Amino acid sequence: MTMKQRAVLIVNAKSRRGDEWFKSALQTLQKSEKIELVRYHSFRKPSDVLQETDKAISERIPLVIVGGGDGTLSAAAPRFIRSESIFGILPLGTGNQFAYDLGIVADVETSCRVLTDGKEAAVDIGVIGDGHFLTVATVGLTTLIAKELTNAAKRKFGRISYLFALVKALQRVRPFRATLVTEEGERSFETLQIVIGNGRFHGGPFPLSPDACITNGKLTVYALEGTSRWEFLKLAVKLPGGHQAELQNVSAFETKGGVLKSTPLQRVTVDGETRLRTPVKFGIVSAALRVMVPQEFEG
Repeated sequence: MTMKQRAVLIVNAKSRRGDEWFKSALQTLQKSEKIELVRYHSFRKPSDVLQETDKAISERIPLVIVGGGDGTLSAAAPRFIRSESIFGILPLGTGNQFAYDLGIVADVETSCRVLTDGKEAAVDIGVIGDGHFLTVATVGLTTLIAKELTNAAKRKFGRISYLFALVKALQRVRPFRATLVTEEGERSFETLQIVIGNGRFHGGPFPLSPDACITNGKLTVYALEGTSRWEFLKLAVKLPGGHQAELQNVSAFETKGGVLKSTPLQRVTVDGETRLRTPVKFGIVSAALRVMVPQEFEG
């Protein structure tokens, strides 16, 4: 008889589908012949989610399942770096960007199937300032979009709330001068938007580049070198295929890290949360997170 894998389930009940999915996931996982849930918790305070995650990792629980939006997963992820616990994902938010990058569909049955029948993979995690990020760190327009988004709007309107926030942000965005210093050299330009990405996708289904991935040990950086909103709209047209680098006024490259400076100082949005200001150092830790992914995941 195959031994069941010991696991803990920890859910942020304040995420968009937290309460609903906690009950469904619990029922599904308790029926599994491959997982033994030794504990399960649903918290309304993010600090409690992180405290319980720390406890499970310190106890060397083989599989620690965290349910929440990208903010919750981003806060929990660094705790798994080089740990003996595997990071299990339940995507309960609006964007679910990290889950999308791993090929995990935001559906409770499908997500639970990845936890029980998927495979383990080692993926990269980004570094920004004194912390980490899972998907993207951005400066400029995206920061204003994040500021316009509210939990109430995301709960009520779902993904369409991003469109409302974009329209408002385009009215308010102001150009700034940015300097990027990396191992590839130094470049300075006027811009409305800079994206530093770990993984393949950002902003939902939009590739950072056609070749970007979350297992190659490199970040993908692109910046709009211009201050026209019309130029930004042309960039937006290229985003679905990840072909923004084809535009003459878009600078795009891969790097292992560097420094971002700006004049005036700009707020930095990290995995949807605005908590830093320029200047910031950024980098990557290769293959630092062991996560459960679908069997067909290739990076």
